[in-house]
Amino acid sequence: CIVPLVDPCNNYNVLDDPWRATNNQYTSEIMCDCEVSWNGWYRLFIQGQSVQMPDTCVDEYSCGTHSPLWLNGGHPVVEDGVVTRDVCGHWDNNCCYFNSNPIKVKACPGNYFVYEFVKPAFCSLAYCAGKYICILPLYI
Repeated sequence: CIVPLVDPCNNYNVLDDPWRATNNQYTSEIMCDCEVSWNGWYRLFIQGQSVQMPDTCVDEYSCGTHSPLWLNGGHPVVEDGVVTRDVCGHWDNNCCYFNSNPIKVKACPGNYFVYEFVKPAFCSLAYCAGKYICILPLYI
């Protein structure tokens, strides 16, 4: 069992790219995350609002790219710790046409997620960020 020295919930990079929004249809500039030097953990925001990766299929040509990447397998709960999830890219009417490199995900206290993104297997693929839809149970 390998225990991380630093909790990624307290040590992450902020990724706030409005073009990653699921409702953003690409324009003339196609974004591609295989050109990004990913390093460490990331928390997703859109214009300062905490969001999460979509965990259902996203329409082609969304998120500023040809084939938007979404989390296949759902988000973990806090008790799960760090989990590995597959990432799919929608193309040619197939929600998982591109089965990209898996990423690590962690649910954090405070109702947000962090992601250890890696270079996608292909271009033009980009990670999506959607509305924050996860509702964790509240304890009274």
